[in-house]
Amino acid sequence: MDLQNKPNATNRSLNTYEGIYVGCMAIFVAFVVLTNAIGSKIFGIPGDIYLPVSILWYPLTFLITDIVSEMYGPKRAKFLVIMGFSMSVVFLVFSNIGMMLPAAPFYELDEEYQRIFGPVWRLLFGSMAAYLLAQFVDVNLFHFFKRITKGKHLWLRNNGSTIISQLVDTVTVSMIFLYKNEEVFSGSFLDLTKIMAATYTCKIVIAALDTPLCYLGVALVERVTGIRGKDVT
Repeated sequence: MDLQNKPNATNRSLNTYEGIYVGCMAIFVAFVVLTNAIGSKIFGIPGDIYLPVSILWYPLTFLITDIVSEMYGPKRAKFLVIMGFSMSVVFLVFSNIGMMLPAAPFYELDEEYQRIFGPVWRLLFGSMAAYLLAQFVDVNLFHFFKRITKGKHLWLRNNGSTIISQLVDTVTVSMIFLYKNEEVFSGSFLDLTKIMAATYTCKIVIAALDTPLCYLGVALVERVTGIRGKDVT
């Protein structure tokens, strides 16, 4: 869709439209970098269920991707994914520089600093591989469902694409980051499968719960810009 030729796409609405995209990108990139920076901690909840702390925010990246896919099309959504990947690379580079620099004599937390950021390369490799696979699967499936439903049933493409892409993400990052990585995980393979199952279940629940937020996000962008998501291809 050429927005410049839309009768209802005034300069003001186009500026707002682009501004919202920039805002979505900023939030999306922040969540991705947070996942790589502090997402390695595993916490427990009653019932012997163990989850990575990134479960609190990372699933929301798929919500943002779906809103952007609906309102800006697959190319802009994939650019969002690439920017998140690029900022993860930047974080990897500078975290390694930080570890290599000699600590000051009075700095007493260097050992802890190394312990926290030392395993980060494996987390980043696993999360970046899972992230790229899952997010591109999500975008492609979202637009596949959009085409076959002719722009109807947003709930179907929101949930259908996320359910499959989150499975790809969960299995990939868990196997690369946690499997036989005793620095952060000393459990058995059975323990790992329990973590994957619990994590995936939570992600699916979050995906179902965020469906109204997807509708709300799309509706808000449509309302303030006058551009309809079903017209975006």
